[in-house]
Amino acid sequence: MRKFHLPFRWQTATTFAVCCFLGGIAVALGVHEQRVGSAVEEARAQARLLDEEREKLELTLAKAREVSEVSESVADEDLVASAAAELAQAATSAAFAAEQHNILVSASAVVPPAWANAPLGVETARGPYAATPSLEVDVAAVLGQVEAAVSDEADDATTSDATIEASPDASASASPSTEPSATPSASPSVEASASTEPSPSASASADASVEPSAEPSASPEAEPTETTAAEDAAALATLIDDSEVAQVLLGEIDDLETVAATVTRLEQAAAQLDAATRRIEGTTAVLEAATAEAALERANLTLEQKLDAVKAVGDSAKDMIEAVDGKVAKKSTITDLTQARRTLLDLRKTEVDRDDADAVEVLITDVRNATLDVEAAEQALYKSHHAWVKSENKRRTQINKKRLATYERQVDKAYANAHAQYANAAAARQDGWSGAPSGISYSNGQVPSSQLCSLSFAAGHQLQCDAAEALERADDAYYAQTGSHLSVSSSYRSYGAQVATKASKGYLAATPGTSNHGWGMAADFAPASAAWMSANGEKYGWVHPLWARPGGSKPESWHLEFVAPDITVNMPSKPTLMKKVSSSLKG
Repeated sequence: MRKFHLPFRWQTATTFAVCCFLGGIAVALGVHEQRVGSAVEEARAQARLLDEEREKLELTLAKAREVSEVSESVADEDLVASAAAELAQAATSAAFAAEQHNILVSASAVVPPAWANAPLGVETARGPYAATPSLEVDVAAVLGQVEAAVSDEADDATTSDATIEASPDASASASPSTEPSATPSASPSVEASASTEPSPSASASADASVEPSAEPSASPEAEPTETTAAEDAAALATLIDDSEVAQVLLGEIDDLETVAATVTRLEQAAAQLDAATRRIEGTTAVLEAATAEAALERANLTLEQKLDAVKAVGDSAKDMIEAVDGKVAKKSTITDLTQARRTLLDLRKTEVDRDDADAVEVLITDVRNATLDVEAAEQALYKSHHAWVKSENKRRTQINKKRLATYERQVDKAYANAHAQYANAAAARQDGWSGAPSGISYSNGQVPSSQLCSLSFAAGHQLQCDAAEALERADDAYYAQTGSHLSVSSSYRSYGAQVATKASKGYLAATPGTSNHGWGMAADFAPASAAWMSANGEKYGWVHPLWARPGGSKPESWHLEFVAPDITVNMPSKPTLMKKVSSSLKG
């Protein structure tokens, strides 16, 4: 019996030792897996925090963009230009900080290109917004401004990494995972089997390390949670353009050192984005304040200029109202302009807080709108006045036509009454005119110009005024019948002209000083006009003398004489015609 007892105990001891060894390995593997899973969860937590910082930075950049666009209106102010330049550098720093960590941040076009070369106290601006001929991009200099601000956060991250490596339990307790960690009483076989199950993420491993009494992973309640965790891990993996970080977040790396280093990197990235966000917020606030101050100063200057111009606009409106003197097509246009002018002038008395930009802008808008109202009212008055001018001239033209028509009828009636007298005088003096006109003191060929009248239809010809007036009436009749005027070749001849005519025509011309041309009582006509006058001239006191007719002593078919200087035609007075009115306004 004793012979067999010893071998049995040795085998038992050996078996126990092997089991203990294998159990120790299993426990070590389980602890390692738990530490890696906790570190992965911490990496995901840091990735979520980094995503929040990225979103905050995006919002801050959007706010900076809005402020910078507003600032362009006062870009020529030194304080605004300087603040805008600082904002440009802050945005540049944020862009490079994100780039160094492979984080996609929409930092482009944060500030308008106008700020690109704003003065920064250095000759060469740095960053993607510095549009210089030789662009200098010093990454270390740009990142240094945010790295200094997060040095404390970097130290804390290093300490956290050391804690993860030194204390697995602490790392597990620091994990943001809500799943309970494995207890010492948990079966090693359960842990081992959990670690061998396929899972798309590290969170699945953490879920598998729960107590054995937990519901199986295939339950309806557990499946959506596992899917959501996998989708969350995949979404976080796309946050950073880095394959190793993506693998860590997806739970594809089980090296604790690599995962811990990734946690540190994510902490540093989040800290730097936070610092960049805070810097942009600060520079944006400075730019916004500088813009507000410059805008307020400019608004007050604009208000002063507009208020100074108010009086000139009001005076112009007043002068316009006085100029039209009520002569408008619509009386309401005068009332409207008067009211608009009064409203504009009243704005000069408005009290406003010059430190309140909104109040100043409101008053500027009121003045601008009131000025536009005055201009619109002036335009309406201008059109109304010109409409009146057009209407008034049309009215006056119609009145003048009526007056002239009445005058013409009166003249026709006067000449109709005189025709009989002209005919009697012509019948009594068929041999033409003889002697000087009565009541004169001048000699033949020496008629003063005051006693002569020009013919309106024959330039350069003159006759005794009563002879000229009678011939004008004859020309009216001739024109009405033929559409042409009488053609006159000779009328009054001075004594010198008679001498010249006698020299050229010989016996056909009268002796100088005896011709009726010298009294302005005779005229020579072209053949057609002479024929018409021979047939119709007696009604106007003109006759073709017997001696000048065919068979006479000296036939001259062109020569006719006026023989009725003693006939008085009671001519009506010429009507007073209304003059056209013109606009009282310029333009």
